[in-house]
Amino acid sequence: MSWFILFVMMQSPQEEGKEIYTITNQAFTSEQECREFVGNNNRILKDHILTVYPLRPVDEVYCIRQDVLNKVMKDYKKKET
Repeated sequence: MSWFILFVMMQSPQEEGKEIYTITNQAFTSEQECREFVGNNNRILKDHILTVYPLRPVDEVYCIRQDVLNKVMKDYKKKET
């Protein structure tokens, strides 16, 4: 099973839901491999997120399995509509 990085962005108390972002072109074979990548590339990842969400700092970062990511994204898209 593949693992991916999932970012949850900070939000103000008035906002409902969470903004999420994932990097799907970088898959890992284990949670440990994903965590090591995040730890070793923290600055690069933060710089990348700033280009996508310049006004929202990252609140949390997760290494998440493909099946869980699929469910999270499905649920997130439902809430957007």
